[in-house]
Amino acid sequence: MERKKKNTVEEKGVKLNRRGFLKYGIGTGTILAVAPFPLRRVEAATFVGPEPSVENYDVIVVGHGMAAMTAALAAVERGAKVAVLEKQRKSLYGGNSRVSGGGFCTPQNNSDKAKELFVNDFMKKSRYRADKRMTESLAENVLKDIEWLIGHGFEFLDPEPTPPYNVNVRVAAPGWYRGMPRLLEGMLKKCKEKGMAAYYDTKARELLVDSSASIVGVRAETKDGFVDFHAGAVVLAAGGFGGNEQMLENWVGPGAGESMVRGARWVTGDGHRMAEAAGAVLVKMAGIDGIHVGAVHVKNPAAGNPFRILPYCIGINKNGKRYVDESLGYVAHGKAAMSQPDMEVALVFDQQIADMPAGKAVLEQFEGLKIEPIKANTLAELASKIEAPADTLADTIKQFNTAVSGKKALDADPPKTDLAFKIEKPPYFAFYPLKPGITLTFGGIKVDLNRRALQADGQLIKGLYAAGECVGGYFVDDYVGGGSLCRCLVDGRIAGENATKG
Repeated sequence: MERKKKNTVEEKGVKLNRRGFLKYGIGTGTILAVAPFPLRRVEAATFVGPEPSVENYDVIVVGHGMAAMTAALAAVERGAKVAVLEKQRKSLYGGNSRVSGGGFCTPQNNSDKAKELFVNDFMKKSRYRADKRMTESLAENVLKDIEWLIGHGFEFLDPEPTPPYNVNVRVAAPGWYRGMPRLLEGMLKKCKEKGMAAYYDTKARELLVDSSASIVGVRAETKDGFVDFHAGAVVLAAGGFGGNEQMLENWVGPGAGESMVRGARWVTGDGHRMAEAAGAVLVKMAGIDGIHVGAVHVKNPAAGNPFRILPYCIGINKNGKRYVDESLGYVAHGKAAMSQPDMEVALVFDQQIADMPAGKAVLEQFEGLKIEPIKANTLAELASKIEAPADTLADTIKQFNTAVSGKKALDADPPKTDLAFKIEKPPYFAFYPLKPGITLTFGGIKVDLNRRALQADGQLIKGLYAAGECVGGYFVDDYVGGGSLCRCLVDGRIAGENATKG
């Protein structure tokens, strides 16, 4: 069945069968180099029925978030005929980027020293297991890439320092959580003005490869059946695999698939799967080090993250016991929560902590989310409300308070190395229930500095590029805030530019 044409620039795609496609290339001189024949699919599958209809482009971008839109913009401004494939309906495009805070991490200035400090912070946060050359590429490019976006008319707030790190964050205007939808919409509009086609309800299923082992397109599933999108290059920017229970269980570990998803539930590793089937190697995938997770409130996993107050509080599981050094931050806390009974915990604090700036900020944040904290006049009452044994909770808090000395509680179980405050001034509070929620995944396709996909032996996969959360190697265990959008921007521009070269 021929795919129905949509309005807008999608109508520019030329529908041809393979024979017509070859004639078109010879006749016009514009598509000839795209796909030497015969074409084949890289995954073994049984296909029954007439050949899919064909759309012809210079560059196909799979995905519709920050990395994808950056790649598309970089390609269309070089005159390439570009199509973006999004498996969701238009109202849901944007993936994890759309629901992110909107902060882009950058060096504090363009000096070599500032870039070195940026790289050092990123490497330290990943326990020196990240790919340093890739991190250096971020430091070298992100400032000029933000200026590139500003040159296209997109707005960012002034740089914000983010101690203790030696970095700044540039937030998409008008501010946190409000800026990314506006930025993505602006980029989509700009790309369409330059001729980009956007296909929605179009799920990329597999890559097409020719007899020279080059990637020459994507087979996609639409409401009207399969369509083969032929192109000189493909950019995979489909995000991570946080919404794929099977991949989480296989790569992260048993029980990982039970975690909540803080971002888009439909980010299911499609790019990973297609790239691996085409021979690409996936890196930094295995274990709990391969995900970013926080213990967040079940009523709002995306925004219900009490991370600012967390270091001052104590985490309590359903047995009434502590289980982590809370001062290590919300990722360490979230990962520890994954191994607690029912993967459900409470964050406990008292009036003293509630009156701190961090306490006031988080209480205001949760009020805006219409999430009421648990409040109790006694520890016994608090225990009943967080479903923990009263005697055990009282004993846990007593032992912790006894261990507090000079903002440390080194004799506590487990020790707390910083920001330790006694829990002793009623009323008592708790954020409950909190459960692990996956923000994003870290592992993905190995690429070179041109963002070309690599095989396990280091050989290139011709015509295949990757950007954003599809790419592995940047982060291990944790990352500096704003680092993910930073890599989406840098990867996307490099991949989009190089994809126009075939």
